[in-house]
Amino acid sequence: MQISKILKTIIALFLISSTYAQQSTGSVSGKVITSDGNPASFINVIIKSTKFGTTTNFDGKYSLKNIPYGDYTLEFSLIGMHSKSIQIQVNSLETKINDVQLDENQEQLNEVVIIAERLNQFAHKESEYVAKVPLKNSNNPQSYSVVTNALLKEQVNTDLASAFKSITGGGYVQSNDGNVSVFLRGFRSDVHLRNGGIAWVKAPIDPQNIERIELIKGPASLFYGANVNNIANFGGVVNKVTKQAYNGEKLDLGYIAGSFDLNRATIDYNTVLNKEESVFFRFNGAYNNEASFQDQGIIKEFMLAPSLTFELSDKLTIKANLEYNQSKRNLNFARGVSGALISDTVNSWDDLNWDFNTNYGTNEMAGYFSSLVSQINMNYKLSDTWTSKTNFTKASSFTDANYLRVVMGDVTTVNRFYLQLDPRETQNTHIQQDFLNVVEGNKVDNKFVTGISYLNNLDDTQRTGVWNAIDAVDTTNPVITGLTNDQFEANIADGTKNKTITKFQTLGFYAFDAITINKQLTLTGGLRFDRFMSSNTVANGVEGTNGYNQNALSTKLGIAYNPFEDKASLFVNYMDGLNNNAPSDNGNGEIITWDPERAKQFEVGTKLDFFNGKLLSTISYYNINIDNDIIVDENGISSQTGETLSKGFEIDLIANPLPGLNIVAGYTKNNATLEKVSFGNEAVLGNSLSYTPETVWDFWLSYQALKGSAKGLGFGVGANHMSEIYNSTTNNFGSEAYTTVDATVFYKKDNYKVSFKADNIFDKEYYNGYGIPQKPFNFRLGLTYSLF
Repeated sequence: MQISKILKTIIALFLISSTYAQQSTGSVSGKVITSDGNPASFINVIIKSTKFGTTTNFDGKYSLKNIPYGDYTLEFSLIGMHSKSIQIQVNSLETKINDVQLDENQEQLNEVVIIAERLNQFAHKESEYVAKVPLKNSNNPQSYSVVTNALLKEQVNTDLASAFKSITGGGYVQSNDGNVSVFLRGFRSDVHLRNGGIAWVKAPIDPQNIERIELIKGPASLFYGANVNNIANFGGVVNKVTKQAYNGEKLDLGYIAGSFDLNRATIDYNTVLNKEESVFFRFNGAYNNEASFQDQGIIKEFMLAPSLTFELSDKLTIKANLEYNQSKRNLNFARGVSGALISDTVNSWDDLNWDFNTNYGTNEMAGYFSSLVSQINMNYKLSDTWTSKTNFTKASSFTDANYLRVVMGDVTTVNRFYLQLDPRETQNTHIQQDFLNVVEGNKVDNKFVTGISYLNNLDDTQRTGVWNAIDAVDTTNPVITGLTNDQFEANIADGTKNKTITKFQTLGFYAFDAITINKQLTLTGGLRFDRFMSSNTVANGVEGTNGYNQNALSTKLGIAYNPFEDKASLFVNYMDGLNNNAPSDNGNGEIITWDPERAKQFEVGTKLDFFNGKLLSTISYYNINIDNDIIVDENGISSQTGETLSKGFEIDLIANPLPGLNIVAGYTKNNATLEKVSFGNEAVLGNSLSYTPETVWDFWLSYQALKGSAKGLGFGVGANHMSEIYNSTTNNFGSEAYTTVDATVFYKKDNYKVSFKADNIFDKEYYNGYGIPQKPFNFRLGLTYSLF
């Protein structure tokens, strides 16, 4: 009944706001170019004597909407350029302006800094994926943070895990398959969203093709459905936005050399394919080869990522892209420790007797990984307000690898095991069809999206059914016997290999509406219906009977109040998330069709934007309550009465206090605990969840001289802190708290940039949440050269 009322209210508000917004207004759009024909970015475009204004984007394009019919003067200006004014007449829904050319004012250019260098380089809050409707950050009642490409480049990132050093909201760790797991607000989310589509890839991914990383906080069921395979978990989702072809010419070549025999080469090439300037091609590629700081360990990989953009008309744009990753590397499964060793004095990986610099494996056991992702995105403008957005994503990955697991068995013995995946193949297809309606009026704006989402997922895994033991290592006489993949295969040839095929499909229908009144008060509401369809598991050719279907509803509500012209806003939201539960015996011989596990988040916060975008911040408090956990009572009977609670405080800050000085910082305080558990486990009540640090903070500060004799010279320094991480809910063993410090110095001039980056400059020995030793002091020397 409540859901029905909410839906009726949303529809009513949508109809009312659409009526108010229909006015005699039109849009004005065009493009600004320089004297040499290149796009002119960041040009101020203002309709004189009105409140309407904007700036051109990277392609030199601009658009002004909801302009009342009439005659106006359109002015184009930027420090260092000759200003220009033109007369325009708005008397239709859409007014196209011919390209406007601005010429350089050389006298001013000698005295000022180009505006692009003065911008807040690490700020990029605009996103088409967070709300699926074009909401300004200050009007969006949801927390999200963005790691920009400018920050990734400045930190000289060479792997995906390092790209997450500047996230806010939780910790991160390289997962067992070489990808990345992010623990947002206490819950694990894997990096499987790509340009808003689901690309479930269980293989390493190179960061070269990433334009930015978006972390969308809170349960994400409205747009991505129930949490399956750690895609849309209760703490949030991670979306990789990839580089796309655009109208321009560029060829950037990069080379990085560094510690542990690192050699890395990259390319980023973009061009226009036709004289009409409607088809663009871009190619990104990377080759990476490095050893480990330990006695064994290799990474050899490359990535190819072509993309095409077709601007077929003013109404239709198609973007197609493909990304192929291939890797050969050693894989380490989460480490273990015998419970008999844990005590008040032995409660972390640092307290054990193994050697930090010893891998306990061999390079001959390195595994092979590959993945292929293709995406097609089609935007078609159906009318002045309606747009059709189609997103097709297909992903596959292949694994032929052995995962090393080392376990401290007693004070002097390191037991060694391998888990074989020989092979593992995954496939998924994700199709999204959205219909977006944007109606902007003088008093009321209405932005509405409705859509359908279909996901088909396959995991075909063949592996040995047990952890396969190899020779243990005596730490008092550490002789590590070698082993090759062929030898290991021969040793287990007579053992049982389990081939398991799991399949599921989801079909979701959703609607979301955002109504903004007087540019200040934004009301949002969304509803989703999901149909989850799990097929019977096929094990060694025999089909089981564990398939099931389940229906679920999820909601998303929010209010944002923005009274100070985007300078400060307050927001509150409610969102829920789902996790499907398969039918099972309740302990009384009765098969129960369980309800989905459900997370409910309440969040309140503020968003700040001071000094014309030079200081951005989001501050929020959240409370996520999870009920419907299946737990067992003293009689062995299962019921959905378990509870988990996650609450915390977050703040992120992006600042540009002076020209050339940029700061990004984040702080998270999270308390994720078990509230109701199965009988016999009462000792863990109130304990922290596994792998979820309580306190995480980071910052990065950089400065670049923008004029004078030192122009182009810059430096950066940053730190990352993570509190203690427990490897189980008993909270008696885990990774000690650590703080690492990184620094860089760089010089940028004309078409080249030289960078020197040092990580962990104080040579801290530390372990990640999975107990894997992390890199000590290491450095990288990079050169980027732009041919054009």
